[in-house]
Amino acid sequence: MLRHRFGTVGMLLAAALLATSLFAAFSPAAHADERCWLEKVETEDGIEWVERCEDSGGDDGGEDDGDSGSGEPQCDLSVYDHVHDGATKWCKGDIACWGNFPSVLPEEMWEDQTGEPRPSPDHIMTFVECEDFPDGGEWGWYLPPEETGPSAWDLAWRAFGSLVTPPFEPAFSPPTRSVVNLDTWYWADGPGSDALTGSSGRVTAIAEPSHLQVDPGDGAKMLTCGFETAENERCTHTYRQASVGHPDGFPVRMRLVYDVRFEENGSPLELDGLPTSLESAWEQAGLPVAEVQALVTR
Repeated sequence: MLRHRFGTVGMLLAAALLATSLFAAFSPAAHADERCWLEKVETEDGIEWVERCEDSGGDDGGEDDGDSGSGEPQCDLSVYDHVHDGATKWCKGDIACWGNFPSVLPEEMWEDQTGEPRPSPDHIMTFVECEDFPDGGEWGWYLPPEETGPSAWDLAWRAFGSLVTPPFEPAFSPPTRSVVNLDTWYWADGPGSDALTGSSGRVTAIAEPSHLQVDPGDGAKMLTCGFETAENERCTHTYRQASVGHPDGFPVRMRLVYDVRFEENGSPLELDGLPTSLESAWEQAGLPVAEVQALVTR
């Protein structure tokens, strides 16, 4: 039971039980299968500790089925709307609670309130009331709610946002001018072949080089090539007309594409709706294409 009754033995036992119960209620480990956490929310009536849960990856824009714990409190906190401003409100499963966190008593008065020693440095002497307390709330030693921080979903997006693609330039051969009906080779000059990483604490986003997207600039369809970073003939296009009307040549565009995965504390993290690819900005370069006349003699 979470209610304290005073008396030497009873107080110590109740404090121990309370510490265990409240810690389990506030700790993310209590809902490890659901990925739940407590989030501090400031309202006009004070501070509420709202239990947030993810169902296979957080909110990806779908409808809430009512059981996924998509972020709404699991209890009716409105039963304590009458409680004074500044009180902390939270859900203990489907049971509403409130308490004074921080305590309204100065610390030097905490042990005098009951004459019992402090169970641990993390306990505070304060007033707490929950719907399942038989006689209302009471003063006692309580562990305050833990602010566990953002979810793995939020951290994954922050890690993804910290990924930075390397600078590069579109390169081609022939290097300064291509010729109609001659194969032109493309590659990205500058990026390495190593993976990119971005971190937001316990979650890391890892971007592995995947491929290039190349727009030849002459109206032909987009090319999808391997992640080519050196001159070779694996990414080619044949121009069928000269770049007449393009003073700087055909506007060749290119971008880098990476495959993205996530890890949480070194273990794979898979949540529905997280990004699976990363694209660089488009880089452009002009490529003149000439038509060479051939003279055939006999």
